[in-house]
Amino acid sequence: MFQKIQQLLVVLCLCVFSEINCQENFELQSVLLDSTLTANANAIVRSEDIVIEINSVNSVVVKTRRVVTVLNKYGEKYADYYEPYDPQTKIKNVKALVYNSLGEEIKKFKRKDFSDRSMYDGFSLIGDNRYIYFDYTPVDYPYTLVYQSEVETKNSAFIEPWVPISNYNLSVEKASYKIINPKKIPLRTKEKSFEGYPIELLKGDQEISYKLSKVPALTKEYRSPSFGELVPMGKVTLGDFSLVNVDGSANDWQSMGAWQYKNLVSGRGELPDSVIQKVSELVADAKSNKEKAKLIYEFVQSKTRYISVQLGIGGWMPMKAEDVDRLGYGDCKALTNYTKALLESQDITSYYTVVYGDSDKRDIDADFASMQGNHAILNIPDEQGDIWLECTSQTAPFNFIGDFTDDRNVLVVKPDGGEIKRTKKYQPEENTLHTKATVFLQEDASITADVVSTSEGLQYDWRYLTKTKSIKDQKLYFKEYWDYINNLNILDVELIDDKNNIIYQEKVKINARNYATKAGSRLLIIPNFFNRIKSKKPKYANRKTPLVISRGYEDKDEYEIKIPAGYGFSKLPEKKTFESIFGSYSCNIERIDESTLKYTRALKISDGTYPKEKYEEYRQFMSKIRNADKTKIVLKQQ
Repeated sequence: MFQKIQQLLVVLCLCVFSEINCQENFELQSVLLDSTLTANANAIVRSEDIVIEINSVNSVVVKTRRVVTVLNKYGEKYADYYEPYDPQTKIKNVKALVYNSLGEEIKKFKRKDFSDRSMYDGFSLIGDNRYIYFDYTPVDYPYTLVYQSEVETKNSAFIEPWVPISNYNLSVEKASYKIINPKKIPLRTKEKSFEGYPIELLKGDQEISYKLSKVPALTKEYRSPSFGELVPMGKVTLGDFSLVNVDGSANDWQSMGAWQYKNLVSGRGELPDSVIQKVSELVADAKSNKEKAKLIYEFVQSKTRYISVQLGIGGWMPMKAEDVDRLGYGDCKALTNYTKALLESQDITSYYTVVYGDSDKRDIDADFASMQGNHAILNIPDEQGDIWLECTSQTAPFNFIGDFTDDRNVLVVKPDGGEIKRTKKYQPEENTLHTKATVFLQEDASITADVVSTSEGLQYDWRYLTKTKSIKDQKLYFKEYWDYINNLNILDVELIDDKNNIIYQEKVKINARNYATKAGSRLLIIPNFFNRIKSKKPKYANRKTPLVISRGYEDKDEYEIKIPAGYGFSKLPEKKTFESIFGSYSCNIERIDESTLKYTRALKISDGTYPKEKYEEYRQFMSKIRNADKTKIVLKQQ
């Protein structure tokens, strides 16, 4: 019994960190024997304690203590700690200690040992956001890092959320989060994805705490929901808050939008009379507001470029429209506001809109009004449906937002308050790729071909930027796209971007040696030359997450194949057709005349979220397509 108590005390001591108590013990033997924490893990969060003290709307103190054991080189990123700051944020205390596998201290970082850098994003002209960080190069694994900081900020518009599980392959031994609110400032909370996790939740009078323990590492699964949808998150926001010395108050999106309009957007749209005159002349012959908006959007694209300016409230407030016009640049906020001002000069109503921009869809939380989003776009109400403008792009067509901001909740900021709207969803039948080709097969097994691919919808978005590349990189793009064709040469590329109709066309001439396989007097070829499902989908014995197909599409392929003189065919493969809840597929090869074959293929993939139990059915569906795409035909020498 005494031995068991000793073992228990050792395990408890492993996770204790106190400047007052005895020397810390970070020997790893016990935790490394716990398969719950080590399975699939590259690192283990031994403990994470976050305490947030809300002293006033102008003073929020965040105290963090985090202990991480890094098991291998892939877990090093979980021991990279940095602390951002700006003129509104003061780092009051920070330090880090590193222990080896025996629990011996091997490195100590004090504040003076941290490096200090600008948080330059590659696009900002100037900014006052900075961060401190430290570098540690491990000599052995495992090792344990203890990190402690205390930071005070005047910005209470953002209260750090509780995200105890920050990535895949990271297990958590224990984590806690506490809000201390002595002034009883009204706050709102929202818990997401707590179900299924061992979480203890305590709520008091305007205070809250969360605790979690013993969570095994998650592993990423193919086409799973976004990581943020899988892990627990506790959100906190204040009813009264401050943003860079601008006080606010909001309890719903209507009042939050009204505050943003009054304090961030309003009064930023003044333009010189000369600019208004120029724009009036530009749109004089337009027949509708939509035509005028298109001309104005293209005017902005030709006149401006994206450069971010992040100073003080400018991180949230757009530059003045007259400054953007004079300087010819701005960030997403500035260019959106500038376009809005130009439209208003022609009596066209539009609204500044806040969104989470990313190819992984993320909604503005419609049920939790707070400062959200990382990007700005423009909304123009129209009788035929909302028009959405991506004002930072110099290449995107009018009323085309692509997969960076499609199909998600956004905050439309209006004078009378905020409104949650949803951006355009591109349906599978809109996202099309139609490929036609004439292929000449030679007796020596080589091929030459003229290929024309026409893309629309999101398939346009996924391809049209190839036109901005050098000729060398364009050819490299097609060699990588058709990487299953050995000895491929790209002879010529012509790219045609029809922005008015949002259609992109690629005309490519190619040749390739030894495409066919010679077997005596026979030639074996795969007639699907230019559009194959190439990769196998992973198999899971016990899948954990739903299957998510975020965007559907349709492909159609038609290839005319000229066979060499002296060759013929006796039997062609039968037509293959199959359907499932995930889409449909068909391919067929038919004889046109003695020297010509025609190959046709049609594929539709349907978007949606499907139960995890359906994943194997999806995998088999895609496997059937992959096998069908590799169907061979045999040509015999006559």
